[in-house]
Amino acid sequence: MQTLNIIGAGQLGKTLGRLWHQSGLFRIQSIHNRTLRSGQAAREFIGAGQACPTLQSMPVADYWLIACQDIEISALAERLSKRPGNREGTVFFHCSGALSSEALDILRPASIASAHPVHSFADPLRSLDSLPGSSVALEGDGPATRALGGAFNAIGCEIITIEARHKPLYHAGSVFACNYLTTLVDLSLRSFAAAGIERGSALKLLAPIVLQTARNNMTLGPEKSLTGPIARGDLDTVSKQVENLISVDPQMARCYRHLGLACVALAQRGPLSEESATRLIELLSEPPR
Repeated sequence: MQTLNIIGAGQLGKTLGRLWHQSGLFRIQSIHNRTLRSGQAAREFIGAGQACPTLQSMPVADYWLIACQDIEISALAERLSKRPGNREGTVFFHCSGALSSEALDILRPASIASAHPVHSFADPLRSLDSLPGSSVALEGDGPATRALGGAFNAIGCEIITIEARHKPLYHAGSVFACNYLTTLVDLSLRSFAAAGIERGSALKLLAPIVLQTARNNMTLGPEKSLTGPIARGDLDTVSKQVENLISVDPQMARCYRHLGLACVALAQRGPLSEESATRLIELLSEPPR
């Protein structure tokens, strides 16, 4: 059985380590976190491996998962490059959504790759059940990507391949759909609060429509899922909403206008008339006077 070392066994690292350990695909050999105590906690969650206090104390392994923060990956790769045993056939990979495998160039002649699971690892226990079925964006050296593709398939993940040069655009797509969605929910809650609706009631109100909207988009596509005043070309409603948002919080009004312009572009791919689109663009481009 091939061996795996994990550097930075946080939410993602712990989840992958335990799933690969349970599948029998890898023998989890060693774990290195910022503190030995954290490494020991990760070892207990995974159910295998040995917590190591330093990089130098980690034994040679067939695979190295680098699951630390993006800002630390290049410096960590440089430190790893000074260790003996980084031979051809060893695979180093990170799970950053933003960085390409090129961040690990210094580790050649070992094989390098980036493997980004499109998944929220907020709760590792839940991720053990929900990660299977998720997609993993994979790029890097051929031997590494082939091996890692099989490793992720073994725990139920689908593989999509991308080019290293497109990694920023790929990650931006994830940011729009995940991070910005969270921010949109916060903006929605702030608007409800300004209307006198307390947070608990607002969340209860939002849950069904947000979940249904997500399902519609995944099954019908954005063009057929868009509803609301911009899709209808309802200038009066849009104007009143902008005016009221300005009185509450100009930043919220700016967000509404910028998103509204993108909404107009989407609505134009549907039944929105050119006349209505032009008037909406004029309204949303500048604050009402």
